[in-house]
Amino acid sequence: MNRKQLLVFAIVVLMLSLGAGQVLAQSTTSSSSDTTTTTTKKSKKAKSDVDQAADATADTTKKAAKKTKEGTEKAADATADTTKKAAAKTKEGAVKATDATVDASKKAADATADTTKKAAKKVTGDSSKPAASAPASAAGTSAPAAASTTSAAAKPASTKAATTTASAGPPPQKGMVWVNTESGVYHTEGSRWYGKTKQGKYMTEADAQKAGYKPAKTASD
Repeated sequence: MNRKQLLVFAIVVLMLSLGAGQVLAQSTTSSSSDTTTTTTKKSKKAKSDVDQAADATADTTKKAAKKTKEGTEKAADATADTTKKAAAKTKEGAVKATDATVDASKKAADATADTTKKAAKKVTGDSSKPAASAPASAAGTSAPAAASTTSAAAKPASTKAATTTASAGPPPQKGMVWVNTESGVYHTEGSRWYGKTKQGKYMTEADAQKAGYKPAKTASD
């Protein structure tokens, strides 16, 4: 070959080399781009999966918190209702106990008053009416033959008649007065003729006044 042919051949080889390099470069670039795209897609998918997992976790946590809150509220309502019912029951029991105590106390007081009244009536007799006047006589003193039914008040008992009687004893109830059924007057506790007249009985002052008896003229009598 002459020099001209060699030169042409060299140029052709050079051009072929340059063309092959460009093709190889393009192929490499395309492959790298595909790899990058694939990697990017995989990254996006991984991120999407992570986001979905996070959302699922958040949703589960939210539901669990809501369920716990509802359970707590129901438990609190149940406790409050039970406490309210217990308080109402306790109050009702206390009211019933108080009413029962008051009723028992009232019955006991009534029974005591009734027993005292019966005992006083048994000792003194019927206090609703004064006893009938009876004639009295003592040495040196004479009484009328019969008491006048129309007299406003009987004559007071004489000193001699009073001194001949024995003491009637203590009253069945403190504060009672001694009624002289003969004279129609009553004597208070601590006075001279208290429980010592020949005819008389113990009565409450209110009953004595109601029956028509009058208090003694002086406190010492």
